[in-house]
Amino acid sequence: MKDKLSNLDPKKKINIINSAMEEFCKNTYEKASTNRIVEKAGISKGSLFNYFQNKKSLYNYLKVFSIKEIADAILADVNWEEPDLLERIREITLIKLKIFREYPYLTRFTQRINSDKSIEELKAIFEEYVPNIYEKVYYENIDFSLFREDIEIKEVLNILNWTFEKIGENYFNKIKVDDVIDIEDISNEVSKYIEVLRKGFYK
Repeated sequence: MKDKLSNLDPKKKINIINSAMEEFCKNTYEKASTNRIVEKAGISKGSLFNYFQNKKSLYNYLKVFSIKEIADAILADVNWEEPDLLERIREITLIKLKIFREYPYLTRFTQRINSDKSIEELKAIFEEYVPNIYEKVYYENIDFSLFREDIEIKEVLNILNWTFEKIGENYFNKIKVDDVIDIEDISNEVSKYIEVLRKGFYK
């Protein structure tokens, strides 16, 4: 996806994205107002439509942005030399939390556009925009000898996926329009689960 806002001042870009995501989170697509978006973003309506042909174009941009912003940050910021899979998961979680701080409506927007999709469908969407990301996350330079020898790695990976997907699902379900997601709470819960999994799976 060509980023239509790539030439903007970063702060201005963030303001536009956050204003648009907030508007689409608090209203149905039909009732979302570009007038409210530009007012909150502090730009003119003409400026917005210099970047996006119409409301639908803006909405579609946000749908792709919500996927690529996370995936691209993971690809760019993860220490791919780290051999400990659980440490990698912790690192990826912190990367996501950093993005959620910058874009506080991203989780709610993602929930809204993906509410009818299964986990497998979501993975397929990520793979479409960032090929092989799941294979890279779970296999690249990972030292599987850290795990107990009596454990099937495939089963471990399934458990890790189910665990952290469920944590994310639980937090998504708690989010309401005017709620504020507790980022630190998520981080602490992830750390607790990682330590439990480490005791269960590692030598």
